[in-house]
Amino acid sequence: MTKYVCSLLLLFMIQTAHLSAQVKIEVSDDQIAVRVNGKLFTALQKGKDANKPYLAPLLTVSGKHVTRGFPMEKIAGEPTDHPHQRGVWMGAEHLSGMNLWEIDPADPQPHMGSIEFRKVVETHDGPESGGFTVAAQWMDQDGRPIIDETLTLTFYAEPAESRTFDIDMRLKAIRLTTFEDARDGVIGIRFAPAFDESRGGKVVNAEGLKGTAKIEGAHSPWVDWQASLDGEEVGVAMMDYPANHRAPTTWRAREFGLLFANPFAQRFYDKSRADGSLGMQPGDELRLRYRILIHPVGTDIAAAFKEYSAQ
Repeated sequence: MTKYVCSLLLLFMIQTAHLSAQVKIEVSDDQIAVRVNGKLFTALQKGKDANKPYLAPLLTVSGKHVTRGFPMEKIAGEPTDHPHQRGVWMGAEHLSGMNLWEIDPADPQPHMGSIEFRKVVETHDGPESGGFTVAAQWMDQDGRPIIDETLTLTFYAEPAESRTFDIDMRLKAIRLTTFEDARDGVIGIRFAPAFDESRGGKVVNAEGLKGTAKIEGAHSPWVDWQASLDGEEVGVAMMDYPANHRAPTTWRAREFGLLFANPFAQRFYDKSRADGSLGMQPGDELRLRYRILIHPVGTDIAAAFKEYSAQ
């Protein structure tokens, strides 16, 4: 084989690899879908019917659900509690006396506000990564804006055996606002039933604490939750970026497959801690970043977090 032919073959192989490793963003009226290497990974639902945008479903490389389908889908055997726990979502249960967490119209709560999708700012596809930025507003119970949210989500094509995406949330206060020291917020995920500890789900944090009872209320840079999905051993790690407010964050973990990262929950869990509330003046901005990694069991999460934290 001549050197020229070898060069052409190498170029073809490189181009083929770039074509096969792709992240594509598809915008429609109700959602922004994300395809990785031709397969649906997730979609940001604009969420008018839910009073908030949210990501659902979240799928493994093989197409298995790692998030609960309810209330968006009716799947046999799934629990139907807490309809506000949709896929991956963001908000705060106690924001200046208002609830912007439990805000599903199917389960109305006192002082319930909403998070309203406003517009798509930009989208981009790519061979290694792709993503989009959207704008939303957090509204009080009277429909008045409290916070301008700019949300950027970045999705990665590699490693091919995993699914990885980054969340970059910027919250700018429109008027005087306080994130109160409370249990629920700021980013949550409701896992599929297989992650329930009673069904064999296993959860561990960066310090090696195992089980929801020990992880609840503890500070840690990451938590990894593992389950068997129809014989496929899968883990979902959520990582708290080291520059985040009060990192490493406090975690809420419930045995039925519920996980939150909440930097404001301090004294709620330990009365010896300082009050974790954060007051914001008009124009103040809070930036919070997280990574979610859906991976085969056996992946070195500590190494993955080290790579993320170096960005």
